[in-house]
Amino acid sequence: MLDNDVMWYWFTGTLLFGILECFVSGFIALGLAATCFVFGVLSNVSGIYKNLAAAHFLVLAAVIVTLFFVFGNRIFWGDRRLGLVTRLGLTSRDRIVGEVGVLCRSIVNGEGRVEAKGTVWKCAGEDAPAGTRVVVADILGNMLLVKRLEDH
Repeated sequence: MLDNDVMWYWFTGTLLFGILECFVSGFIALGLAATCFVFGVLSNVSGIYKNLAAAHFLVLAAVIVTLFFVFGNRIFWGDRRLGLVTRLGLTSRDRIVGEVGVLCRSIVNGEGRVEAKGTVWKCAGEDAPAGTRVVVADILGNMLLVKRLEDH
């Protein structure tokens, strides 16, 4: 079964297209790699392989590339206005603004540290002692702008 030379040609094509996908975008090379893999598996079935032709490869490649392109772009690049981190739900401005936190380091001269959502952040706001409950008003880079909870 593994001594089939044609199968190894298809699997070599799979490997080469897979490597090519690392350098180009658009899922085309990945679709061609998947098609080569399918043909490599089918090359072991003697009755089927003898009936396969270039037209079959082209039709299957067109279908797979189209599916990869449509679903791959929808999954990985669904909303390009949002960053990748936001689309994956790792962080988001909307998830931190409005959260209540506690100052773990006093705000002195406008800067301190606040614990919000289980993470310690740099913060900016009116001077306040450690332990003060604050609400996140905005985010600027990696610094949270906070207000005392009583002022909110």
